Amino acid sequence: MKKSEYYYQQRDRQESILSQTNIFEKASGNGIWWNKEKKEWETYPHILQHQDSLINLFEEIRQDVLGYFKEYDIAWWREDDDRYFPTGNLLSSQIHCLNHLFRIRKDPYAVLSIIKAQCKDIVKVLPSPIDWHEYVFENNQTKKINSYISFEFALDNPHLLNERTCKRGKDCTSIDAFVYAEDINRNRILIPIEWKYTESYEKEDKYKATDYVVNTRYKDLASRDYSNLNGWKDEYYWDPLYEFARQTLLMEQIIHEKPKCGAFPTKADDYIHIIVRPNENKEIIENIQHFKNSVNDNGKKRIIEIDPQELLSPLRGNENYKDLITYLETRYWK
Repeated sequence: MKKSEYYYQQRDRQESILSQTNIFEKASGNGIWWNKEKKEWETYPHILQHQDSLINLFEEIRQDVLGYFKEYDIAWWREDDDRYFPTGNLLSSQIHCLNHLFRIRKDPYAVLSIIKAQCKDIVKVLPSPIDWHEYVFENNQTKKINSYISFEFALDNPHLLNERTCKRGKDCTSIDAFVYAEDINRNRILIPIEWKYTESYEKEDKYKATDYVVNTRYKDLASRDYSNLNGWKDEYYWDPLYEFARQTLLMEQIIHEKPKCGAFPTKADDYIHIIVRPNENKEIIENIQHFKNSVNDNGKKRIIEIDPQELLSPLRGNENYKDLITYLETRYWK
């Protein structure tokens, strides 16, 4: 993956925040990072020290995130390469996504507010089909709490996409965040949310998906009459279009095959693919536009791209999330 101008801008920003503010408490930079190209450990100012890596997350979600990832056996980005998690990389898009969305995952009104602002026909968000209920003891009663955003979403991938595994976040098609919703016509809508931060991509052979993988897993699915991809195109061999195309196929297969979650089939009538990216990351915006142009969605505008600050704008003025908005403004938005 190449480094863009936006990457260097954000790297300098995060390093400045680390050294000049208390948002990272007393954490230190110059942490170790496995350089895959050189096959050696190096230190970088924008990598937190191993013992400080948890501070990369917003303080109010830290323990909850750790418990969530452990409960659902979700893989952390680069946990095998770097041997610790969550990552201490201040430019991680996984951390960026969690910092924006994890705080609101149990609040259906907050989740609905940010989704409805982009998808006006959505009237209700439903409990996650893949995260089971949590229980808390409150006011001498046991209270059931649902999750309305799933993270690192995957569902029956070996059956639906011919992939080897269904481990969330690793070795299969996973989606950064996912919302299950209902529209004004009582249709069930799948809303995958792919999250990009400083990413930019090179179209080089070393990053190309192999013909064997595509031919045995995705090509036939992309050619089916219900697929909006209208066949597997050459540009889908490279990320991020390779990633977007696989996510599209996963949603289409869920709708078509109705795989079981627990004892019940997953009912779905349509999907809306939200891709979150900063307005300043011009290179990823070009990639997204290229993908949108390649998809035939029959005028339904199933692909929505949006800046993270705009996505969370409905939460401004909500006292319950004042601390979250302040944190995001300080760290990412201003």
